Amino acid sequence: MARIFRRGELKEAIVAVLLGLGEAHGYAILTELKERIGGGWKPSPGAIYPALLALVEMGYVETAERDGARIYALTEAGRNAARSSTSASRWASLTARSESGEERITVGSLLDRFAAESTLRRRVAGPEQREQVEEILGRASGEIERVLAKGESDG
Repeated sequence: MARIFRRGELKEAIVAVLLGLGEAHGYAILTELKERIGGGWKPSPGAIYPALLALVEMGYVETAERDGARIYALTEAGRNAARSSTSASRWASLTARSESGEERITVGSLLDRFAAESTLRRRVAGPEQREQVEEILGRASGEIERVLAKGESDG
């Protein structure tokens, strides 16, 4: 399944959903996200709950126990963040990405694939070679960061 959220967008979407719902348990948030985004996106508790935890740590969301369920609600800081967001265009963008099936993958997955498939991983490097390889990887990291930053600003 395609990854449609860019850095920070899932948290922004959760804040927007909670602004509309007032308060909700995780499953209701997940369901509302799916309904608003539509398309080919399938929500994952493995993504939603860590994002909710991060929002609690940021001070945007607070939790309470009610009838054996954890309920999430925005704090004043969370409501202010939700109001300052341009959510209408954000939902349209997320929906378009979901419907287009735009495949997104983490850089970590790409690096894991490279490491697993490369015959270089079994080669042994001496101290001087190690230093040179680390410099090359540092330059590659900078180039990858620039590519990703350009992609985020495009859209």
